Amino acid sequence: MRKGAVGVALAATVLVHVGVAWWLLGLRRPAPDRVADALTVIWIERPLPIVPPPAPQPAPAPTTSGFTTPLPARARRNDALQAVDVTRPSIDDAAPLPTAAALLEQAGDWARQQAPAADFSRDPLQHRPMPAADGRFAMREPVSVEDVVIAVGKLFGGGPSDPCPRIRRNIANLGTGGDAELISEEIRRLQQACL
Repeated sequence: MRKGAVGVALAATVLVHVGVAWWLLGLRRPAPDRVADALTVIWIERPLPIVPPPAPQPAPAPTTSGFTTPLPARARRNDALQAVDVTRPSIDDAAPLPTAAALLEQAGDWARQQAPAADFSRDPLQHRPMPAADGRFAMREPVSVEDVVIAVGKLFGGGPSDPCPRIRRNIANLGTGGDAELISEEIRRLQQACL
């Protein structure tokens, strides 16, 4: 009877797994036909800049004396090259010159605008000079066998072998509304092991 039950259980397990696999494969969505369009890069041609035609060169004026001929009007005025009347400021002796402090402040403002903002983020790959030996250095205690045993014990869930810090911590935690029987037990352990 046992062999038959094992066979039925095995067949039922295989059928359930085949049914679940068939159902999961039926839920799969077919891949879209146009997958390549998602990764297609389309270059947009840059329009050529419109360059205005060069202005015709004026004919050289003949060098004749006696009479003046009117200049021919230009066919097109170029806005990019336009004459501007500039008045020269007169230098007054009475005008006050800026003081050295004002010039220094102006130079400081200009330097702050030109300098990049200070970046205080740590760069681990930055090259740093070696520390200079000034005669003092900090020494660590040598690692003892006891330190190694304690470190390995901490890795596997162990702690320090002295129970006194744990007992004191338990008493402090229970003192804020804990059970009186537990507090009396911890005090008994403290008196027995630590005092």
